[in-house]
Amino acid sequence: MKLLNDEQVRRFIVDGFVRVKPEVEPDVHETVNRLVRVAEEREYHFGNNIVSRIPIMWDVLRSPSVTGALTSLLGPNYYVHPHRALHISRPVEDKNTMYSEDFNGPPMGKGSRAGSGWHQDAQSPLSRARHHLPKYLIGFYFPHATPPEMGPTRFQAGSYLYSHPVAPSGVVLPKDIEQGAFFLLHFDTVHAGWPNRTDVSRYMVKFVFARTTEQSQPTWQSESSDWRIPSDKLSEKSPEPAWKFVWNWMQGKEHETNGFEINGAVLDNLNGNDQENRLRAIYGLATRENIPLFVRRLKSLSNSTAHKRKLWVDKDGKEIPRDDTRDNVRRWNERAIVMDDAAYALSSCGPDAVDPLIELLDCENPWILINAVFALGELGRHAQVAMPALARLLNNPMQQVVRQTLDAIGSIGSNMDCALPAIEELLSSTRPSWEQPEVMRGWTGSDQIRMNAASALLNALNYPDNNLEEIERLFCKALHDRNGYVGAIACEGLVRLGTSSSTSMALTFLSDRRFDERVTLRKPF
Repeated sequence: MKLLNDEQVRRFIVDGFVRVKPEVEPDVHETVNRLVRVAEEREYHFGNNIVSRIPIMWDVLRSPSVTGALTSLLGPNYYVHPHRALHISRPVEDKNTMYSEDFNGPPMGKGSRAGSGWHQDAQSPLSRARHHLPKYLIGFYFPHATPPEMGPTRFQAGSYLYSHPVAPSGVVLPKDIEQGAFFLLHFDTVHAGWPNRTDVSRYMVKFVFARTTEQSQPTWQSESSDWRIPSDKLSEKSPEPAWKFVWNWMQGKEHETNGFEINGAVLDNLNGNDQENRLRAIYGLATRENIPLFVRRLKSLSNSTAHKRKLWVDKDGKEIPRDDTRDNVRRWNERAIVMDDAAYALSSCGPDAVDPLIELLDCENPWILINAVFALGELGRHAQVAMPALARLLNNPMQQVVRQTLDAIGSIGSNMDCALPAIEELLSSTRPSWEQPEVMRGWTGSDQIRMNAASALLNALNYPDNNLEEIERLFCKALHDRNGYVGAIACEGLVRLGTSSSTSMALTFLSDRRFDERVTLRKPF
């Protein structure tokens, strides 16, 4: 395993990405390149099954530099999320029109599957919170050389901390993507496709990776605990002390700040559109003394309806299950949820914020609950005492509250036994109001609840104070869930448990679903 060093981690915190070169034989990348073209052009769109169709890609994912970078940024127990995607940039007809690298939405070739407008990715299948901390990463794998004229993915350095895309800055359009290049980006990084002005389609495979445990110490090759901003950073913004907060968290240390003087100008930056000043306010005001201030801000949302989505309407004026996020207002949506800045601040105030946040769990307003449980989840081990209160929230009638609570429980990880009965109930039954399709693809709130429940159980395996025998039983029940993500996570959990019974169940499940990638339309058996 080839771990990152201090300077590479600092660069990731500031710019939001790291580039690695997988140590595999050159013919591995060429094999992937050939097979993705066969799969897409002669077979059909495999979606999440693309890696099962081309399992040699696991050689890339398991190479020393890729596993080392993932371990460095997500910890040794990271999970390769079951969501994958094959992105395609087809040649454009007009190869002469040139665009500036920061241009929003240049035309893409017909049949492309790569959005060229600046955006932050949605979670799959339904939304989860946007985290400033490295909880999820995106992987971009280029199985063939991709010069700028072929349309590589571009991104904005440091933009993962933004609440929404703003005027482009720190734009990175890689100029030298060799065959097999692998980029790891913080999941919330603003990025976009780029026109392909060659005569050959460009392919890129997207992966998602998830953290399953809180950071307690550096998981990279660390020689210094000192924070400093890299002199060669690409980010054009300087949102300190936000970067230092992320560095300290990855070191397993508490947030350190001298504290900003509270005044109207600083407070007005919270939830504002100026991302640099917004982040400075969040982390500059995140002190023990300011906890009451942020609690009051959340309490002031008692009449908020932000737990309700704003939907698009079709030409007949009928709402359709697609979010209208054009106003950038903080509210629940089914892409990714940006919390109130008071929640981000409270999550970085340290252990003293736990009790006031637990008190907020008695509020009736769903948006307050969603923000409070998010903050408790970000506080991790400090919030173990909140587990009984969080377990009670799993009975809340709002599926949005339940989903966020499950993610908070998973982020805390330990002391989870009191939540297991409610988690079993959520895995086994549902409510009619949770069965309405939330997006055009048909996913329901209940589908996401069961996925979040399985993810929480997977995280629980990292903590010996949890009832692992009971968790194994729940994984066995979840294996055949109608949501394929749930079964994938449950199978991974059984493998990680490693008991004779869990291993047998996982092997049977996987053997029953063995996929023969050698079977094709031309060779059906």
